[in-house]
Amino acid sequence: MMRPVTIKGKRVALGLLIEEDLERLWKWVNDKEVTQFLAMFPRVISKEEEQKWLQRVLQGDSNIIFAILLLPNLEHIGNLGLHKIDLIDRNAELGIFIGEKKYWGQGLGEEAIILALDYAFNVLNLKKVYLKVYEFNKRAIRCYEKVGFKLVGRLRQHLFRGGRWWDVLIMDILDEEFRRKHRSIIAQMCKDVFKS
Repeated sequence: MMRPVTIKGKRVALGLLIEEDLERLWKWVNDKEVTQFLAMFPRVISKEEEQKWLQRVLQGDSNIIFAILLLPNLEHIGNLGLHKIDLIDRNAELGIFIGEKKYWGQGLGEEAIILALDYAFNVLNLKKVYLKVYEFNKRAIRCYEKVGFKLVGRLRQHLFRGGRWWDVLIMDILDEEFRRKHRSIIAQMCKDVFKS
């Protein structure tokens, strides 16, 4: 099946999930090396449960879930979501993972986040995007800081993993902070709409 693409960067694009992604998604959500950084970590997820989740996404729920696609062949390497989208207070929570571990540490997640923020601020007209990250996820924290997220809070001893308690960090980025740091691909694509 042809996969629709929403926005393209230099090395990755964001597109829609498709039914053919089920096997890959099911493998990723049961890989503890991948999910150690996610809330689903302790669980084993059945194929039926993952299929129900995928069907909800395909039918459109209150979240926007993108497939992260490696260019030029559109290989599906992970997912990125804008969750809890609030169009009144104009904010959403970001979640991301790269499921294909051979692509970890190459800056692909960073580029995918920048594309998602471009979409959040220039299509959804959000004011702020926030996220939660476990304090032991040092690689993700560095990535978020490079993109422009700032530490705004800490849930102390909020998570029990590996026999000890960990803090959960809360980070966010405002639309004006994003615009100062990054060039909008959407504004370039839609020049007639985004006139200065």
